[in-house]
Amino acid sequence: MKRRRKSYSVDAVVRFFLQYYNIPTKQDIEKLGKRMERLEVVLKANRVAGGKAKKAGAVKGAVKKKQARRGRAKMTATEKILSVIEKSADGADIAGLKAKTGFEDKKIRNIVFRLTKQGTIKRAGRGVYAVQ
Repeated sequence: MKRRRKSYSVDAVVRFFLQYYNIPTKQDIEKLGKRMERLEVVLKANRVAGGKAKKAGAVKGAVKKKQARRGRAKMTATEKILSVIEKSADGADIAGLKAKTGFEDKKIRNIVFRLTKQGTIKRAGRGVYAVQ
């Protein structure tokens, strides 16, 4: 006996292709329109409340000064793991890195893999990594 295959509806096939190729639907475009309208209202309210608009150059200069003062406050995940490995004399294993950084195993393994490929760290033993 031949098995009869399930027939697919045209709507289901169209929805599949829209999702697979990330094609925006009418609803997605309407949502974006609503967001744009909300942003325009907020910007308009800020202009009215602020009085005269400042020159673009003055705003950019103020932002750059604030960034220069603050600097970079947080370390990246790669920098954290590298600093932990540098501080350990005999090298660090995944469990030790997990305990000291609080990152998940997958994240730590990806960072360690990237650092070994770059040549920043090397394997000091099975599952133990040290700075090169």
